[in-house]
Amino acid sequence: MVRSVKKGQAQKWLALVLGASLVAVPVGPVKANAANPVFENAVAYEVGGWAYDVTTGDVNGDGLDDLVSLNFQNDQVAVLLGRGDGTFGAPASFAVGSNPRAVAIADLDGDHRPDLAVANFMDNTVSILKGNGDGTFRTWGSVAGVGPEASGIAAADLNGDGFPDLAVVNNVSGSVSILFNIGGSGNFVPGASIPVGAYPRSLAAWDMDGDGKTDLAVANSGSNTVSILKNDGTGTQFSRVDYAAGSSPNRMKAADLNGDGLKDLVFAANGDHGIAVLLGSAGGGFGQAVVYPAGNYPLKVALGDFDGDGHLDILGQTQAQDFAVLMGNGDGTFRSPISYPYPPYAFYLETGEFNGDGRSDIVLASSTSSHTSIYVMNSKAEGTFSLASDTSETAENGGTANVTIKRAGSSTGQTSVRIRTTDGTAVAGKDYAVVDEVVVLQDGETSRNYPITVMDNQVYEGDKTFTVKLSNPANGYVIGSPDEAVVTIREDEAVPDTTPPVVDVAKFGVMDNYAGTPDRLYGAAGAVGEAGAIVKAYPWTDTDKDGIVGAGELGTAVALGTSSADGSVPAADIGDLAPGSYVYVITATDAAGNESAKDAGAALTVTLTKGVSPDAEAPVWPAGGVLALSSVTSSSVNVGWPEAADNRAVTGYELYRNGALLTTVSADTYSYRATGLTGDTLYSFAVKAKDEAGNGSTELAGTVRTLAVPASGGSSGSSPSLSAESRLQELRFTAGEKEAALTPGFQPGVSDYAAESETDRGVIRYKTMDSAARAAVNGQNVGSASGEYAASLSEGVNVFKIAVQAEDGSTREYKLKVTRKAAGQGGAGPGTKPDSGSGTGTGTPPDPGTKPDPGAEPGAGGGSRFADISGHWAEADIGRAVVLGLVDGYEDGTFHPDATINRAEWIVMLERLLKDAETAGKTSTDAAAKTPLPFADGGAIPAWAVRAVADAAANGIVSGYDDGTFRPGASVTRAELAVMLAKAVNGSAAGGGKAAAFADEADIPAWARPYVQMSAERGLIDGRSGNRFAPNEKATRAEAAVLLVRLAKLLSS
Repeated sequence: MVRSVKKGQAQKWLALVLGASLVAVPVGPVKANAANPVFENAVAYEVGGWAYDVTTGDVNGDGLDDLVSLNFQNDQVAVLLGRGDGTFGAPASFAVGSNPRAVAIADLDGDHRPDLAVANFMDNTVSILKGNGDGTFRTWGSVAGVGPEASGIAAADLNGDGFPDLAVVNNVSGSVSILFNIGGSGNFVPGASIPVGAYPRSLAAWDMDGDGKTDLAVANSGSNTVSILKNDGTGTQFSRVDYAAGSSPNRMKAADLNGDGLKDLVFAANGDHGIAVLLGSAGGGFGQAVVYPAGNYPLKVALGDFDGDGHLDILGQTQAQDFAVLMGNGDGTFRSPISYPYPPYAFYLETGEFNGDGRSDIVLASSTSSHTSIYVMNSKAEGTFSLASDTSETAENGGTANVTIKRAGSSTGQTSVRIRTTDGTAVAGKDYAVVDEVVVLQDGETSRNYPITVMDNQVYEGDKTFTVKLSNPANGYVIGSPDEAVVTIREDEAVPDTTPPVVDVAKFGVMDNYAGTPDRLYGAAGAVGEAGAIVKAYPWTDTDKDGIVGAGELGTAVALGTSSADGSVPAADIGDLAPGSYVYVITATDAAGNESAKDAGAALTVTLTKGVSPDAEAPVWPAGGVLALSSVTSSSVNVGWPEAADNRAVTGYELYRNGALLTTVSADTYSYRATGLTGDTLYSFAVKAKDEAGNGSTELAGTVRTLAVPASGGSSGSSPSLSAESRLQELRFTAGEKEAALTPGFQPGVSDYAAESETDRGVIRYKTMDSAARAAVNGQNVGSASGEYAASLSEGVNVFKIAVQAEDGSTREYKLKVTRKAAGQGGAGPGTKPDSGSGTGTGTPPDPGTKPDPGAEPGAGGGSRFADISGHWAEADIGRAVVLGLVDGYEDGTFHPDATINRAEWIVMLERLLKDAETAGKTSTDAAAKTPLPFADGGAIPAWAVRAVADAAANGIVSGYDDGTFRPGASVTRAELAVMLAKAVNGSAAGGGKAAAFADEADIPAWARPYVQMSAERGLIDGRSGNRFAPNEKATRAEAAVLLVRLAKLLSS
């Protein structure tokens, strides 16, 4: 029975709702009504945080439905990725605002990756989570301007700019907030607030009247109406028409229910104990609501095709611990409800296609004080799988054997069964192709022929058999009879020759060679009775001294070769044997495979008198062998290595830690667990193989950093799995501003490369396969997932070692050899003069008292000499810096103004200026020059920069990083420049500027903030575009030149 709805009917109880989504009707032929849908038992997935609701959609782009759970107790959304077989992966949780109530899945920023927009009920915001394309998300921001009590959300282009905007229903204010997408960036601003009915809880967005503009439908639970909002195309003006929608309409869904191409509306009519349906009409209107009984105070509806007939059905959830399925007739009407029980407290549900059978499945959100679960109920088919026959046969040269899989009892929906083979007298891989596969039968498919490849080995072996068996039926099917078939392969070869060749062992002899040279066995003419036989010699040890060749007494055969036409056998190596007597059993095998007897009558005794040469050959590692460092904890690491080989025998392995012998293990041991290590500490390990003569192999070596010791009171859960990925994904080398070719071309598995440069400066850029890996260049830590290293190049070959440490501590080393072809400047830093300010590259520094005025225009040898700075914003100051002898260009006549500058180069330039400034107060001293470099990586500082770095450290201008390193090749950031400038003047010079406030002041690190302010007040440094200081961006050579000129003016004033 159905009835019309009148206004004013009361609701019993109403839950807050998720924003309604549009539901598309499956494409395909319409079928006759199927039997009542059947569902498998519910499977629970714990998600935590009191799940308020759940929705479905593809969030990782694999074409499979995933689950998004709204957990309002812990203010998170949990994402469970679908596997396509009805199961889901473990939940991954992402923080959102307070009390999330609704979510929209859409590509908000145009990167073709699904994003999430979450309406937060308590703090009246929308959280934007940007998708990474793999089902994980990162927090992008929070949008205010909605609420109070944001309850539903939809994503659609509301202003016609081609980018998805957001519409949010606000429960208390009875309004819809419009949020516009700024240029498709995924950033949103409030656009309009549209009044609707009382207590709106859900909405849907689509073009209702065909005018190309997205309209809105809003379910108003307090006024028992649905508001239809026609959009004028701007997204700010809507014309409103209200339709009666049953008592307390809730959880609206929009879809074409009657096949007329127009979307219709479905609600949970809470106060009517039913489901309300409003059929759409041309022009965007709707007919009178029709209510179908659906149980006790339904809370939510969902749509899906549960019986596979091509018509949408309605799923309604009640408060009586059951849900009702109303089967659709395809004309907008529905049959009487079918009731199904569901798990306790599962008040919210949604549908999706989880197991690939072409019929809709159900997911429910259930929360109690003891657990929060998502329950999945997959559709279930009822039928039987069997084989058409319990026997089958084919000729060996027939190519295939065929069995037929039968499906009975039902042909509705997609289902699958496993088919596999087991050996009988036939052997998989030799006589037939092994089978172990899941066969999927499509909707309506009742049988499937399955061919199995049969192999013709062209050798007579008689008939053979193997067995085919069915198992593991899916979607509720069972296995019937017969469930297995015996397949016979009929032999097609003729009966072969079975007579073996005759062997005359008396005509075999040995060539007794000296130590270090293999001895050889041979056969004289007549040794074998036929030509073309394959001759072997089996070492024989008569263990029980009974003169009979017994089981296990023959060793591995030595191949002597093929007998000639006269029956002779060419000499073949039998190994470099020790002096003594040896017994071999000689056999011959003809083309038919017949082998002569392995008995005492074929035994040959040979006596050797050779001497043994001393063993001087060290063990060797297999090609590509590496030291594997894995299973890293805060106090231990597993060290593994391959088996080494030796000309005689490996007797053991020596393991070293940090250069000291740690332990010695036996020859059959290939791993060792090193314990007692200190947390968050870098260790080096090496292993050598040893032989009896004491010869040692080359080392296999590697480094690993132990994990940090967990803080006291931390999580008691299990440690996360650590990645062992230590390969590079990308390696490039730029010489000056030109990318140099690598030889060979980069491949992740290749370790050694070469490149050429004609300049004295280059940049190594890399990217790791795993974002958790870390990298160091020549022992200097330069970053994690990607980074760059500014390299100074001496004339000749420069070697750079790039060490990549995986998350689990295992390492891999890449080597880049850069050959600088042109003559340099005596080892000076790129673009600098080590000893002269005259621009000639030689001589002594000019008298500081006769230094050119830092404010003078550049003269000869100034900025105009460089081909790449004409018109550059810093052209004049670059020229002044050259005249002052502070900077210089490259050998090709360029300056590279926009290239970055590394820490060693900057300190050399700064110290040159301070050394020549009469009033700087930072003159270097002999004591400073002789002071050892106070940095852990002092050995990595280029020789041309050592004195300048020592002076700067002694005068307090530079102090290095927290780990005790200086990192000479690292690019200088603007924050670091400001700190070193401020320390250089030490506040002694009067400020020449005024206090500065940068737009990104909050981004300036606390340790740099007072120095940035001091440098700005003295006119030494200013912001980039938009009044941004950009503290973490890399400084350029042009900026360095400008700052040096300003500092020179300040010090000379």
